[in-house]
Amino acid sequence: MALDTIGSIANFISESFDNLPVGISGNLVEIADMARQHVENYTGIDIGSNSIGAQFQPAIVDFAKADTVDMATAQGTNDSVKLSELTINGEQSMASDSFRKMGEFKLRMIGQKRRFARSLS
Repeated sequence: MALDTIGSIANFISESFDNLPVGISGNLVEIADMARQHVENYTGIDIGSNSIGAQFQPAIVDFAKADTVDMATAQGTNDSVKLSELTINGEQSMASDSFRKMGEFKLRMIGQKRRFARSLS
């Protein structure tokens, strides 16, 4: 998958949605980076903003899409955001919930790094 940097993920999201407000499209790198940090915090594995492993990319993309839809609806504009054949109006937050649920499912598939310690007291 060619989405191995934060910039390429932000570009993919920008191309996936039509009619994104300027305030959102100008911040897609930050939105994608926050999604990367969320995945990193969950897994306990360091994920840099470059050379992102293929196992992390789908979850990061889904969380970034959910945040993008949330920000578009929070702006309160009457514009619609389009993703292929799906159109999201201002009141439709179901799409962001769907993206977030897909991201959570993909995170659970990755798993978490567990640390165990033994106390000798």
